[in-house]
Amino acid sequence: MPLVLVISSYVAASRVGGGIAPYVLGPLKVDPVHVPTTLFGRHPGWGKPGGKAVAADTMQDMLDGIAANGLFELTDAILTGYFATPAQVEVAGRAIDAVRAARGTGREPFVMVDPVMGDAGRGLYVREETARAQAEILVARADLVACNHWEFERLNGAAPEAADVLRAARRSAQQWLVSSIPMGDQLLNLLTVDGRAHACASPKADRPVPNGTGDLLHLAYLGQKLNGSEASMSLRLAVGAVNTVLAKALDWKAPELPLAACHADLANPAPADCVQPIPGDS
Repeated sequence: MPLVLVISSYVAASRVGGGIAPYVLGPLKVDPVHVPTTLFGRHPGWGKPGGKAVAADTMQDMLDGIAANGLFELTDAILTGYFATPAQVEVAGRAIDAVRAARGTGREPFVMVDPVMGDAGRGLYVREETARAQAEILVARADLVACNHWEFERLNGAAPEAADVLRAARRSAQQWLVSSIPMGDQLLNLLTVDGRAHACASPKADRPVPNGTGDLLHLAYLGQKLNGSEASMSLRLAVGAVNTVLAKALDWKAPELPLAACHADLANPAPADCVQPIPGDS
């Protein structure tokens, strides 16, 4: 069973952040080990969340305990998400280095970084120094950077169209999974791996949707990859899972993503169709 170290938020009553890892990875028979960066009662979008950020030294103590149990040697992938302070980001950077050292040459973990910084319409919603630390410490260590369109532009400069995103992503040494790129009445999810591009679309909802779709996409993609699916199919299955869960959430008027009720859909998602040709691909 693959093992994933998740370093991200925990939100008790909302299906967002690292707290959804068991809901998404469990059906795929992937085991998450979660070190929380926050302990919140609910998503801040609902109002005052309750709880607080986890102290960086507490996170480090947790990671030391995980390492002492021999789990760094068994960690197949690391996924980072939301951070409240630069000190937390520094702890995560050291954890990535420690897991890579424990795994050794030829068994390196796959490092997937979601640089949670902001979103279209809202702009930056973490402190500037935290966003900068993520770019300098975590994005620099990533094998794949998974972010929304707004975050991609912050990291790479203006890229308003899918073609612009694709060109900028291909100039990078890293892999990219960029979501929420506007494309008519759809939102494009674009993946670049080893110079090749893959894309699937999600329909634009005509009303507000629950938070957490980006977290769901990233975890679903990672789970499929760890189960051996090649890049294009991992993307198709992940986007298919998101589209199905979101459609059910809207149909049921669910205030949060109904992940527990969608266990079977997460275990065996219907793959989304590829977008062909990809805008800007040549």
